[in-house]
Amino acid sequence: MIYTEDFTLSTLICDEDDRLTLWGLARLFQDVAGDHSDSLGVGFNGLKPFNKAWVLTHVYYSILRFPSAGERLTLKTWAKPDNGLIAPRDYQLIDADGNVCASSTSNWVIIDLLSRRVCRLGDIITKYSKETIHSTKYQKLDKIIMPSDMDYLKKIDIPYSALDHTRHVNNAEYLKWICDSIPEICKPRSAGRPEIRELEINYLKETKYGDQETMMFRKIDSTGIYFQIKNSTGVSVNAKTVIG
Repeated sequence: MIYTEDFTLSTLICDEDDRLTLWGLARLFQDVAGDHSDSLGVGFNGLKPFNKAWVLTHVYYSILRFPSAGERLTLKTWAKPDNGLIAPRDYQLIDADGNVCASSTSNWVIIDLLSRRVCRLGDIITKYSKETIHSTKYQKLDKIIMPSDMDYLKKIDIPYSALDHTRHVNNAEYLKWICDSIPEICKPRSAGRPEIRELEINYLKETKYGDQETMMFRKIDSTGIYFQIKNSTGVSVNAKTVIG
């Protein structure tokens, strides 16, 4: 089943030009996935009594156009066949004329909130009807191959506002940090700035409030801009962006 929601784009997740931000897109896709799961009784509230929660582990975004505030848009999402541990999910953001503005494919797991370990999906995933439609060029996501010589960029102070209900940094917050670290896309559009067209991010270890060893590394080469975020437990995030 393809789950669908219609909405009007709010300025709250838009930039200075009233255009949707990448982290705003991540929030939209995250929220519609949650709404789909809630509708089946296996969302946050459905899993909380069992001390379990959904966690995003890997996601790829393809952006054709960043819509403007006030546009009427449609979100679509669907579950894809799983392997017992990883639950793939795809998305589309569609404008009023039926054009796809952005698409995404992602991997989710369920963790035990006490042990912080990945659980088998079990009967939970049987609630979803599965689709074999692929919204992006990837049928499945593979490990991001990172450069071996990443350059130190900066230390990150984790604000309390970056946390979500699983008590770790929300996936969209990392996208804020990455976007803020690409000078080219921080220019006004009137100056002819490029846009992020693709971003892939692999969430490896959670980052928690108060971690004083969170640092960002970056490498720019002909294939894209690579980012790595490390915290006191090791590599937290690997990411690759393509702008154009």
